[in-house]
Amino acid sequence: MEFFVGLDVSLDETHICVIDEGGRIIKETRAASEPDAIAKAIRHQGRRIEHVGLEAGNLSQWLFEGLMKEGFSVSVMEARHVRAAFAAMRVKTDRHDARGIAQLVRLGWFKRVHVKSLDAQETRALLTARTFLVEKVTATENSMRAALRNFGLKMDAATRRTWEARARELADGHEVLEGIVEAMLRVRALLLIELAKIEGQLTALAKSDPVTRILMTMPGVGVVVALSFRSAVDDPDRFPRSRDVGAWLGLTPRRWQSGKTDIVGRITKAGDARVRTMLFEAAATILGRVRIMSPLKSWGLRIAKRTCMKKAIVAVSRKLATILLAMWKSGTAYWAKAHPPACAADVAVA
Repeated sequence: MEFFVGLDVSLDETHICVIDEGGRIIKETRAASEPDAIAKAIRHQGRRIEHVGLEAGNLSQWLFEGLMKEGFSVSVMEARHVRAAFAAMRVKTDRHDARGIAQLVRLGWFKRVHVKSLDAQETRALLTARTFLVEKVTATENSMRAALRNFGLKMDAATRRTWEARARELADGHEVLEGIVEAMLRVRALLLIELAKIEGQLTALAKSDPVTRILMTMPGVGVVVALSFRSAVDDPDRFPRSRDVGAWLGLTPRRWQSGKTDIVGRITKAGDARVRTMLFEAAATILGRVRIMSPLKSWGLRIAKRTCMKKAIVAVSRKLATILLAMWKSGTAYWAKAHPPACAADVAVA
């Protein structure tokens, strides 16, 4: 007889439900959210565990690796599908969630989430740290802008290099403002030092990875965009067609059809929001800052002329993702069969 296990994972404790192939509950228990503790709770002599399922979450990748090492067949389930399956549940508890997950595993009514490799997880951790530091630098600068603006002092346009001198110049002669600006500038300087270290690690990582170097041959794609795409996709073979990556990243339109009603809406925004944002920025760069006219840019400009620039950026983002995945699969650089860019600055964008 085959048995199936559903895990409802929280930070400290995991609710466990074991059912047989007929859907009957065999065992319900709780264990610490540790791979060895969960394995000990579900393992039983003479009981062959066919499948273990858990919902995607903060601990899912770590528990997946640990339970696989314990010898179980494990699937991480997409959270949206699990929530939709439980939408009719009148009483929602962790115990009931574990029961529902076990039944989904038995019936196979769920969508598996790709569990990323350790290298991809490390890259994403670096990218997350960079995003956090960039946001804090921006927040610090905006706080100084607001403090100075209250006294009629306007920063206007200032680059990262001229920011410090401009802030000191405006605060000169105001004792309170001088103290505030100096404190904020010290925080900003420390953030910029740590940001430079993280960006140095990302640059070194991109240079050492042949796939990332291939992706960076695309105009408008730099270190951050290439590494974000590389770490999010992780395994290109899980997409049978290169164009499937656009829907996976939420860059295809929503559609609601019933009878004579057929509504096509905005993009779904499913998948990784960070990668989608990076692709938007790269697409905007291709259509704006990149001087070289490529087939992708000319196609996007035709769309912008026919509709608007915003829709053109979305369309270029989707096609850019498709091209990047095709380049990755074939191992071919973007300029391999075309004239190389006239200047390296035209293709190097962070």
